[in-house]
Amino acid sequence: MIFMALDHAMYFNYTHIVAEGYQGMRPEILPDIVHFITRFITHYCAPTFIFLAGFSVALYGTRRSFHLSEAQITSKLLIRGCILLVLQIALVNWVWGFGSFQHLTSGYAVTYFGILACIGCGIIILAWVRRIPPSLLATSSILILLMIPFLLEWLPLLPENESVLLEIFLQPNTSGWLFVNYPLLPWIGVLGLGCACGVWIVEHPGKITRLFYIMGIIFLAIWVIVRLGGGYGNLIAYQGEGIRDFMLMSKYPPSLVFLLWNLGGMSIALAGHSHLENHLHTVFPMKIIVSIGQVPLFFYIVHLYVYRMLSWTPLGGSLIMGYIAWIVGLCVMIPLCYGYRSLKQNNPHSILQYL
Repeated sequence: MIFMALDHAMYFNYTHIVAEGYQGMRPEILPDIVHFITRFITHYCAPTFIFLAGFSVALYGTRRSFHLSEAQITSKLLIRGCILLVLQIALVNWVWGFGSFQHLTSGYAVTYFGILACIGCGIIILAWVRRIPPSLLATSSILILLMIPFLLEWLPLLPENESVLLEIFLQPNTSGWLFVNYPLLPWIGVLGLGCACGVWIVEHPGKITRLFYIMGIIFLAIWVIVRLGGGYGNLIAYQGEGIRDFMLMSKYPPSLVFLLWNLGGMSIALAGHSHLENHLHTVFPMKIIVSIGQVPLFFYIVHLYVYRMLSWTPLGGSLIMGYIAWIVGLCVMIPLCYGYRSLKQNNPHSILQYL
């Protein structure tokens, strides 16, 4: 969440740094190493956010099964998925500028299918399929991820045709009335894998660290092999132009190497957190991080507006000022997250349970 805030602080208060591929196309000019790293470290955000969304579905279904029927759990997950879609359209799209008068009159996209819409649709799907055996769910999710490179080749996005379903499910697109960055199919595999891991961990609570260490090592080992191969799963091949070129991967849509690298790093981080959990929770900065992590949806929506408002201040115009805006925004968000967490805890049966 904190890295995500850095990315959006840069976008609103400095510039959109491009350190990834889009639809198989490389950036015209690779940014210098400082700019590249600033953007590159934020690539962990979307895969982690989406994986943990699936993970939370599994935990929610298991923990609530003692108090709610399966039908009630499914109903609540469906409601949450629909709420995410509404929030995408009603709150998130407007802060990005979609649906504004300028967009309506100048031919730009008026609707954005972003990460909340992607997760919302994914949760709606998981509400129905979460009860299949975790091994089958994990296998199906992995097969989807392995099939995506072929589907991207077999079902290309033709520039003269606007195919809404193709864009929503597979191919990102920035032209036409619909702007899509997070097509559903490439990410539903990540959601499903997160859900399967959540179910498995509930059944094997003492093996969390081991599971994520093994996952991280496997993902990163496969990443090296696929990345060096340069063909299947890359979308953007390494051209031998240094480390930045080697680490340049497609995010829109997410290539297999992009997902392997980021899910591998995420898994190692989760394993490390699990191993050091008792020690980390006594460290003050970790308490702040935990408080933010307990209200991720609130943080995501509100921080966009905070950084949008900071863009109207002198905090901008350079990389350094972008970092300062990032820190200022976090200082604003931390007490807001504490307050919202208390409000949510004090009203467990209100609509806040879905947010």
